[in-house]
Amino acid sequence: MATATELGVKITTERQEFGKWMADHKAADGSFDLSGENLTEFNKRNDALGEMQKQLGIQQAAEKAAGDNADALKGTGTLAANKGGEGDIDHKVVGGSIETKAQLNAAFKSAFEKHADILGQIAKGGRGSVSFDLATNLKTVLAVTVHAPQADRRQDTASALYFGNVEDLFPHGSTGSKSIDYFIQTTDTDNAAAVAEGTAPTDSAFAWTLTTDPVETVSTWIPMTHEAISDNIGLQSTVTGMLAKRLQKKSNNLILAGDGNTPNPTGVFIRTGFQTQAKGTDPAFDAIFKAMTKVEVTGDAICDFVTIHPTDWQNIRLTRTTDGLYILGNPADSAPLNIWGVPVRKTTGIGSAGTAGVGDSSYAEVVEREGVTVEVSTEHSTYFTERKVAVLLYRRFAVADYRPSAFATVTGL
Repeated sequence: MATATELGVKITTERQEFGKWMADHKAADGSFDLSGENLTEFNKRNDALGEMQKQLGIQQAAEKAAGDNADALKGTGTLAANKGGEGDIDHKVVGGSIETKAQLNAAFKSAFEKHADILGQIAKGGRGSVSFDLATNLKTVLAVTVHAPQADRRQDTASALYFGNVEDLFPHGSTGSKSIDYFIQTTDTDNAAAVAEGTAPTDSAFAWTLTTDPVETVSTWIPMTHEAISDNIGLQSTVTGMLAKRLQKKSNNLILAGDGNTPNPTGVFIRTGFQTQAKGTDPAFDAIFKAMTKVEVTGDAICDFVTIHPTDWQNIRLTRTTDGLYILGNPADSAPLNIWGVPVRKTTGIGSAGTAGVGDSSYAEVVEREGVTVEVSTEHSTYFTERKVAVLLYRRFAVADYRPSAFATVTGL
């Protein structure tokens, strides 16, 4: 039987002749004259080509299978590395160490020539390995200090910024103005009484004072280059997020303890009419409870939160009886923080350690003029020509305190 190559040549010749025969019987309109003897001849040539193509496929498959089998037999039992004895494929350089580049090149050449057959079989897909030792002692050593591998960069870690957010304790409102007006009740004369028949009761009296608080702006910013923003996609969002946290930290402090001196808003614990309770010689527990009582009695309010510096809460939480029992319960307890049944919120926003705040959150409101806004601009100094940008974050708000006496501070903790 002919080889696949020979069959291929024969098929090509037959197809060329078949093509010429078809062209001779093609009419002007593109149809073929396949009537009578022409149809018999067409079937004969077409069937012959089909049979030849079938034989070519069989021959090609047989030749490929024979080749694959031969290649597989070449790698069988000859490539596994020996670790000593006859047939060892490890190459050992003898005659001293290699000290020059020329000696190194010669040693490599000798090792590869010795195992050329096996290396050739591996290159063709065979399985196995070849190993050899080179006793090198080069004057210039290639080490990681010369060509260090690329570092494995880990994720960015946000900088430390604990402050204990308390803004969510208070109701939120909104305004479209640069200031807010509201009334604080300054007089509450309650003369409700039981009276005898035919006797008029003494009238009660109420008075309110109009209070105006300006909307203040809290902001922070950082300079960046165009390249830092454009070439590092995630950097802008990372920086913006870090700035937003700092903006919230400052807002947190101003909501609680802003001194009211423009541009600072007035916080809920820095108001005319708010109450205070000094610790004095009392235990911290007692001082906090007395402040709660002032909120209830003088403020006619119900205390629903305690804000306290983490250091002060540490001192309270670690208070123990004389026999070593923790006053606020077992350290293994996972219950929410509370004191005298009132939730505790640890925060550095209350100010420095030593002062805590208690109150009725329903009597204060954070009034937003503009929420957190992010602006990026080159309109600063020489930033346009230096291809720098200023990334600015700001928010505008005021704090309304509808009943200052509903809040009290505890000092001297």
